[in-house]
Amino acid sequence: MKKVMMCLAAALSCLLIFSGCASDTPPSNSSDQGSAPNTSGNSSGQDDTSEISSKRDNIPFADGQQYAVAYLGYQEIEDLDYYAEQYLDGDQLPVHYVSDGDFYLVIPRYDGMSLSLLVNDIETSEGLLRFEDPDCEPFIVQCNASDIFADVTVRLSYEGETVEFSPFISLENGSVQVGESGLDISAS
Repeated sequence: MKKVMMCLAAALSCLLIFSGCASDTPPSNSSDQGSAPNTSGNSSGQDDTSEISSKRDNIPFADGQQYAVAYLGYQEIEDLDYYAEQYLDGDQLPVHYVSDGDFYLVIPRYDGMSLSLLVNDIETSEGLLRFEDPDCEPFIVQCNASDIFADVTVRLSYEGETVEFSPFISLENGSVQVGESGLDISAS
């Protein structure tokens, strides 16, 4: 894990040096949150606010779907550039480390959705609040060190409606499970 983190840090440093923008986002006071590589796809000099809605509009949400989820890999992030180019704007994504397991990208459908990230206790099945954000932006979560227990619950609320899910890989067929209100946008 240290080797992977060192490689990620080196890649991020190179990316910042070569892109010419080395601004750091101040760290959150939550100890489980880090940052992923720069995901800015805006090289045209246009206003980012116009691209945010247009890139999220590229996600083929159906009625009732409140978020999109993509599987990014086990113990290391893969294919983030693809999702950044297709669906994301912004410089950095927060990374919430729950356990050494799978990485998932979570993209809320609407601006202004609130997030509660809960860590599930294997003995009591209760969720303990780990992180909250009243205006959730896309983020990455690393979770599920065990194949048989989903150790995180993502709770999103918007205009009085709350949805919860625990992303995991199905042991039955290997598909990404994102809950009833979610859309799996994982690349094949």
